[in-house]
Amino acid sequence: MNKWIPILACVLMATTVHAEGMFSMTSSWTRDYDTMDYSGHRVTVGTLDGTTTVLESDREPFVAGSHHLSRCLVYANRSEKSYQLDAWCIVTDRDNDKLFVFADRPKGDTQAGGGGKGRWHLQGGTGKYSGISGKCDYKVEYLGNDRVINMTEDCKWNRRVDP
Repeated sequence: MNKWIPILACVLMATTVHAEGMFSMTSSWTRDYDTMDYSGHRVTVGTLDGTTTVLESDREPFVAGSHHLSRCLVYANRSEKSYQLDAWCIVTDRDNDKLFVFADRPKGDTQAGGGGKGRWHLQGGTGKYSGISGKCDYKVEYLGNDRVINMTEDCKWNRRVDP
């Protein structure tokens, strides 16, 4: 019986399929932030609400030209020596499937005229986004009137699919 275990393990590993691809997207948000100075830190919390559009994609579930609603919870902390912005985002498509994204940015700011570069971490989701993981570089710009533009390029994603 024990001689079949390695063979069975090889068969099971061989039947696992990996889906992978690349895409780029842009987001347009309205921000609602609150900032306060606290013990040598400038702390910002709030939300981003808006839309996300897939610009290019080499395969589903990311479809070029598709539009999504997106909402993020944002936390930023600036001191004299450091800056860190973290955001937890949900991108919802027309089928109500959700992509979960964690974003981090170690430089920049959240003031009009500011922004910076960071990284998106794709962390799965519901429906067609279940099991997806990956990373993307992004650049965000804070415009006047509480508007924010984000460009995400070279998103590399993968998903393990068990037949």
